[in-house]
Amino acid sequence: MTDTNDIDMPANGGFLAKIGGVLLLILLGIAAIFALGFVVGVSGAAIKHGHLSMKAAGLLAGGVAACALCAYLVYRLRPDMRFGEPMSPKTRRANWALIASGVLGGVIGLVLALTELQTGEGGVFSNGPIPLGPALFVVGAYVLLLPLLAYHWFRNADEFERAASGKGAVAAIYAYGFIAPTWWILTRAGLLPPQDPMIVYLIVISVWGVVWQIRRAD
Repeated sequence: MTDTNDIDMPANGGFLAKIGGVLLLILLGIAAIFALGFVVGVSGAAIKHGHLSMKAAGLLAGGVAACALCAYLVYRLRPDMRFGEPMSPKTRRANWALIASGVLGGVIGLVLALTELQTGEGGVFSNGPIPLGPALFVVGAYVLLLPLLAYHWFRNADEFERAASGKGAVAAIYAYGFIAPTWWILTRAGLLPPQDPMIVYLIVISVWGVVWQIRRAD
């Protein structure tokens, strides 16, 4: 008779490997974003001072190399969703919609970073004021373009991909249901600072993305 431990262990190991792979991709993505922010910061300082020193050039080259390396590793380590089968045109279009959404997010972050360098206001992770022009661009891109990309993805993604995304969305709703009232109560008790909506947003979106990637790799 087969020992049940011989059956459970590989499954657990595979599940942990999926979580580790997703976390590695997230860390590489965060590292790429910070490297890009470093490049923007060094470039802005050079523009402000009117010259680029050898030290700054070396730092700039290192930042570009680090960003490129992280992006390459994300590309190489991304999960293969074809399961050994040819990729259909609809799946390819759905993947391009996801890539376009990521590029749009990068452009929004770059606009906010450049705005902070030029005006000293409205950074990527800031709650400070932001000029009207960049604000309208970011809101327009987020409200008009992102829903179109999401609709395009939904129309072309297969039922397994949509199911994985749906499970991630449910997990994100549960996360928000726990985080928002808990933070609110602890703030009233003086244990936490006032709730920052963008921090909650990033946590909820991260939960959605992590669960989505784990479920789609099943």
